[in-house]
Amino acid sequence: MKTYTSDGHICTDIGIFFNGKSRILQNVVIDTGAVQSILNSEFVSDIGIKAEYVDEFMKTHGIGGEMMFFCRKIEKLKLGDFEFTDIDVDFGVIDPSGNIQGLIGLDLLKLIRAVIDVEIPEVKLKV
Repeated sequence: MKTYTSDGHICTDIGIFFNGKSRILQNVVIDTGAVQSILNSEFVSDIGIKAEYVDEFMKTHGIGGEMMFFCRKIEKLKLGDFEFTDIDVDFGVIDPSGNIQGLIGLDLLKLIRAVIDVEIPEVKLKV
């Protein structure tokens, strides 16, 4: 998986596909401190992913405090060479400044069996 650093964070880009539309999110932080991955909802509204009145909103807590999020099933999430299809993804406003477009948490890192070298930085699949 291609990685880079941004503002001290190890980041990658991901592709998200929903209702026949797609979007590339940049500055998605690889966050081993996050149990669950979450994408910034402000960057996917143009492809139809928006909070609706029928959505169930959930609450999570982190270093930045409390945050509300909603879940949406998407067609595909592309993370480097890995593709997840028909996957439930959480969406919320995670960075009001707009620098961080998502967090890849332990849920996805475990699925891809990630090995992270923070010095390079590099994320590889565990053999």
